[in-house]
Amino acid sequence: MTEKRQSREATEKATLNTFRTHRPSEYFSHLDYHESFEKHHSKMEELYRFGLCFPPEMFKGKTVVDLGCGTGENTVSMAIWGAQCTLVELNDEAVARARGVFSQLAPDDNYRFLNRSIYDLKHDGSELGSFDIAHSRGVLMHVADKPKAFAILAGLVKDGGYVIYGDRNTAGGVQEMLQRMAIYQLAGDSSEMICSVAELLFEEDIDRSHQALPRTREAIIFDRWVIQQQDDPSVSEVLGMFETHGLRLYSTWPPMGNLVSGDSTLSKRPIPRGDEGFVTLTETLWMIQNAGHEENIQSIEGVKLHTFHEGLLEFSEKLRNLQIGDRPDFDQIKELAQKMKAESNSAFSFGNLETRMHKFFTEVSRWVELLASGADENDLLSAKNEFKVLFRGLMGVRHVDYVGYKEA
Repeated sequence: MTEKRQSREATEKATLNTFRTHRPSEYFSHLDYHESFEKHHSKMEELYRFGLCFPPEMFKGKTVVDLGCGTGENTVSMAIWGAQCTLVELNDEAVARARGVFSQLAPDDNYRFLNRSIYDLKHDGSELGSFDIAHSRGVLMHVADKPKAFAILAGLVKDGGYVIYGDRNTAGGVQEMLQRMAIYQLAGDSSEMICSVAELLFEEDIDRSHQALPRTREAIIFDRWVIQQQDDPSVSEVLGMFETHGLRLYSTWPPMGNLVSGDSTLSKRPIPRGDEGFVTLTETLWMIQNAGHEENIQSIEGVKLHTFHEGLLEFSEKLRNLQIGDRPDFDQIKELAQKMKAESNSAFSFGNLETRMHKFFTEVSRWVELLASGADENDLLSAKNEFKVLFRGLMGVRHVDYVGYKEA
């Protein structure tokens, strides 16, 4: 067995154990089915129709494969929209729940379940290139070999079909990794202690998540902080995978686009490169966002992003996939935060964004200083309550969806 395969299987086993304890995809099946399902189904339609510009009508009569479907509570909406669904899930307990969800809500029995690893699909040639839509949201960030998993996802779809892929974002997940840094330092590898410390330090964050999607509080904590493999890709990384597998970017949510140039209706939209300014600006806003659309800026005149882009990658990569047992280099993280603060002064030399960036990196430096000094939970909670940007509101953009078109 190769080292890469060993790593992949070890990560799968650890992830499976975590999500058998609390299944993060239980959005309504643990509540009153009818009322809670209708609310969730409405959110799904809002995302696909108005966010991703991929309306429910596009699922009618189509074959869909959903990799890492969990309890099937997202996939069942596609079945209701008229899709023939194949649900792939490693967790047998989640599959059992998904079967119940589909038996209750699917309009017919035009679906099937595959209780297996997504990596096993490559051995079944009948599955490759056989679906109109290949779907996977919130899954590949938990695997040890993302490029291989994405290759399987892209390989399942026919020419002329679509890939719908969602994961978190490296920059958008910076605040969550800073949360992890504190939680792990105080709680170690005890799931019980992680739950306790998370509730103490980040109760408002858990409250907000629970109100948005009524999962249990334990499921939210396990999905964010107990789970270890949380390898969030950058926009550049995702677009690179799209290009490698012949996918043209169709849409994203939250939206990502060139904010400064017009676009003729006759222009062929290119896949944007990660070194272009608007991608950096998008990820920067995702990193510090705490009030949603209210923070949209009206102008980006004067933005100088080349040097800032390099610093942003270095800073966010330093905090990528933080796990229990890791020993953060506090001095280096603080040094990078100070560097980013200086770069933001020249890159964003206007208005509210400059002020917010300055505050953000000042507060990151303060947080890291406290952790390096061995501060206890009371000191951390006191500092967090004084922050104006860090750990406030939405705490960054935690999930980004991409739709790609596989040209015939």
